[in-house]
Parts: sequence; C-alpha cells; structure tokens
Amino acid sequence: MFNNRILELLFTLFKSMSVIATFAYILSRLSSVKHIFDDNFNKYEKIFLSIFFAILSVTGTFLGIIIMNAYANIRAIGAVMAGIIGGPLVGVAAGLIAGLHRFSLGGFTALACAIGTTSSGLIGGFFYKKYKNDEINFKNGFLIGIFALTIEMIIVVLFSRPLAQAVELVKIIGIPMILSNSMGIAIFISILNKVKEDNQKIRALQAEKVLSIADRSLPLLQNGINQSSAAEIIKMIKKESQVDAVAITNKEKVLAFTGVAEDHHLTGEEIKTEASQRAINEKKTILIDSKKDINCNHPDCKLTDAVITPLKIEDSIYGLLKLYRCNQKITVLDIKLAEGISNLLATQIKLAKLSKQAELKSEAELKALQAQINPHFLFNSLNAIAASCRTQPKEARKLLIKLAGIFRRTLKRDVYQITLAEEMQFCQDYLDIEKARLDKRLQVEWKIPNKLKQIIIPPFIIQPLIENSIKHGIYPLEKGGKIIISAQKSGDKLQIKIEDNGPGITDKKIAEIENGNNDRIGINNIKNRLNSVYGNNADFEIKSKAGMGTQNIINIPSEFLFERRKAN
Repeated sequence: MFNNRILELLFTLFKSMSVIATFAYILSRLSSVKHIFDDNFNKYEKIFLSIFFAILSVTGTFLGIIIMNAYANIRAIGAVMAGIIGGPLVGVAAGLIAGLHRFSLGGFTALACAIGTTSSGLIGGFFYKKYKNDEINFKNGFLIGIFALTIEMIIVVLFSRPLAQAVELVKIIGIPMILSNSMGIAIFISILNKVKEDNQKIRALQAEKVLSIADRSLPLLQNGINQSSAAEIIKMIKKESQVDAVAITNKEKVLAFTGVAEDHHLTGEEIKTEASQRAINEKKTILIDSKKDINCNHPDCKLTDAVITPLKIEDSIYGLLKLYRCNQKITVLDIKLAEGISNLLATQIKLAKLSKQAELKSEAELKALQAQINPHFLFNSLNAIAASCRTQPKEARKLLIKLAGIFRRTLKRDVYQITLAEEMQFCQDYLDIEKARLDKRLQVEWKIPNKLKQIIIPPFIIQPLIENSIKHGIYPLEKGGKIIISAQKSGDKLQIKIEDNGPGITDKKIAEIENGNNDRIGINNIKNRLNSVYGNNADFEIKSKAGMGTQNIINIPSEFLFERRKAN
C-alpha cells in the first residue's frame, strides 16, 4: 500500500514535470527569447532570469500535490536552473522568491521548504561556470538534481516540527520528488544545450556570411567607400542576410539602397530618421520596430522594422549600415549580423585609409630621396665634366649624357617598381661619373647573375648605399678603395649586398643608424620604404669592423608583392 502511494505520487509528479519540460521546449523555439539562455548577462537580464525562474518555481508548487499538510512538488527545477544558467545570485534570488511564496502558504514544512528552495538555487549556482564551459549534460544535470533535492529533504527533516511527522513525510515524498525534479532538471539542461548548439551553428553561419562579405568587399574599399562601392556591397549583404532591404549612409546622406522600397528610398537623399541620428550621436546600434519610426511618407512603403548600426572607426562615426524587414521583427541574430558586418566594413575602410597613407608616405620618401641626389651630386659632377672638357672632350660628352640620364630618371616621380637590371644601369651611370672624379681611387666589381636581373625591386634602394660607400668608405682612404655590388637568391628571398674596404663603422654608429638616430637620409629612407612595401618580410642590416670595411645588406622577397597605386 505504501509503495503504491509512492508510485502514484511519482507518476503524478512526472506528469507535472512534463508540463514544465514542454514549456521549456516551446520557450527554446521562440527566436525572440531563446538567445537569452546562451549569452553573458547584464544586470537587467539577470533580473529577468531571476523573475522568470521564480515564476517557474512557483508554478512547480501549484502543480504539486498536498500530502500531510505539505506539498510534494517540482519547485526545485526552477531554482536549480536559475543558478546553473544565471549564477549563484540569480539562483538564490529565484529560490528565495519561490521559497517566500511557499512560506506564505503555511503548513508545518513552510520554513523548511523556503530554506530548501533557496539552497537549491545556491547549489545550482555552484555549477554555473561548468555550464558556461559546456561541461553539464543530461547525466550531470540529473546528478545535480539528486544532490540538491537530497539536501532539501534533509532540510525538511531538520527544520520541520513535529520531527516524526517530517520523517514520515520525507519517506513518502522523498524518492518521487528527487526523481521527478532531477529528471526535469536533466531535460531542461538537454533542451538548453540544444539551444546553445543551434545558436553556435547559426553564429558559425553568420561568421561565414560576414567573412564572405568582407572578402568580396575588400577590393571595393581600396579607395574608401563611395556610392559605387556601397551599391555593390549592399547587394552582397542583402543576399547573405536575406533581409528585405539594405542601406549604407555616410553621416549626412544615403550612399546606396537596395531591396523593397528602393523606388522611393533614393541614393543621395539626406538621412531622415531620428533613430539614424541617435545611432550617430550615441555611437551605438538602434532598433526600429514601427513603420512610423521609419519616417517614410510614401503611402506604399512596406518597411516596418530596421536595425541601424554605426560604421565606427576608432571613436568616430563614418556612416551607418541599415537592415530592413517588412512586417517582421528584427531578431537578435539580425542585430549580431549587422554589427559583425559593420565592424568588418569599418575595419576595412580604416585599413584602406592606412594603406593610402602608407603609400603617400612612401611616395613622399621616394621623392625626397630623388631630390636629395640633385644638389651636391650635380655640383661635383659638373666640376668633373668641366675638368675633362678640354683634355677629353669625348669623355666629357659621355659623362654629360650619363648625367642627363640620371636626372631624367629622378624626374620620373611615378615609378614605383623596376627590374634589378634597370637599377644596375642607373647605378652604373652614377659610378661612371664618380670614377671620372676619383679615377683609379675607385674600383667597382659587380657580382650579379644574369638570371636575377629581371627580378622586380623598388627603385633607389641600391644607389644611396653605393653613394654612402663612396663618401664614407672610399673618400677617407689615401689610395682609394673598392666597392663590390652583389646579389644572390636564397629560397624566396633576394639578398643585395654593397660592400667596401673602407675604414669601417663603429658599433655605436651602427646602432644609431639602425635606430634611425642619424643624419643619413638615404639609409633611413630605404628602411622606411622597404617596410612600407614588404612589411616584416624585408630587412636591412649593416655589418662592419674597424679597418675591414662595411657591408650594407638588403634582404627582400624575390616576388614583388606590393601593388603600388599612384596617389591622387
């Protein structure tokens, strides 16, 4: 008879538990709320969770059965789940609210049940981090429920009087409550794990969409965003996001609009909606959930809902990305997608600006280097040519032709890549003029294989080093010296070396040059331009020993990877 009563109670509680489980499943299918069980909660969401699970616990009390002036119930499901999902504070808050409700119903177990329900919320909170780390499954949930309900039964015995009646009550309701609540917690955990898994798949799909848009939009944003590039980008976004319409604006006007209502939402129109201005002023995502707030006066406009997210570059707003829907609410997933796309677009616009700035800087450096050649080299060259005009007029003529070639080259300000052979010819012309001045004091040896001469390199990276070798390595020598220019390929790297047998450079001076703390404009310029063109894939090194000369070594990729664009 006693066992039949326990089985009957167990069956009844399982029926009540199935109501809670069904409610949890239906809730998990609602896109507007299911995301909340898979996120980092702010204080408002924690308050919502506390109230939500408190109501669930109170419902568990009402679905219970009155036995011996007490309740056999499934109240602990809500309290434990509040702790597991929201943490100890949420668990205690939900348990305390449900416990106080139970206390208000009276009975000799009222205080014990209030304490027990609160403790269940706290116990659930102990497993919050494990749940966040995806370490709680059906089995773990069931065991957590057994532990929490066992504690609750012990509390009923300890805090209920008369003791004999409390013990008798626990004998009857103990096993049914432990099993039904534990099963409910385990099922709830399984449902939420499925929600998390679904959300992760959706996020992975969204990430794939965002990256796809980013990859295809990158070439369009090389010169920043304008009406033409914006029109192409929003077509991609609309296709990937499956919203009804998409727009991109700057801070004043619509750059592009596509989708429903594109017949009257026109490119070039000024921004109309108050929500758009708020998004710009407050630098945050704004939602529109009514047709009135779309602020469109066209009678046939079907747009009703929108998410507006700013294209934020550092702390300034460049423009807005807008996703629209017709008679359908904007979901959290729409918001996340919009924010992901806007962040990537803003990053790409910023990178395009930085790239442009790097190009302009590199161009300015190149022009500065070209201008540097003119004054003192022209003066010295003309003196050397003048000295040979009477005694060697033919040689003077050749030198004038070479000098004209050098300055013709420096006037070509839009040349950003040349072959190694072209750079060699330029250096040879320069050296011929210098040899006319220094005569036998300057010897030059080239060690560059023919197979390397068609490799593409930036211009003016060898001549300044040769000039430095002559000025600091050859001039100080009483009998002159020798310069060796060599190149070799190792794997995917090209090494260019300019070495002399001059007096050398001290370690302190080398350190100053490498740190940029020197007056050698040519070397600093070369280092900066190599960095602009190749980034970390290129390096410049100086090796020297006193009395044994100096080596200037450049290592660059043998493939010219950087496509230059002429600055506007």
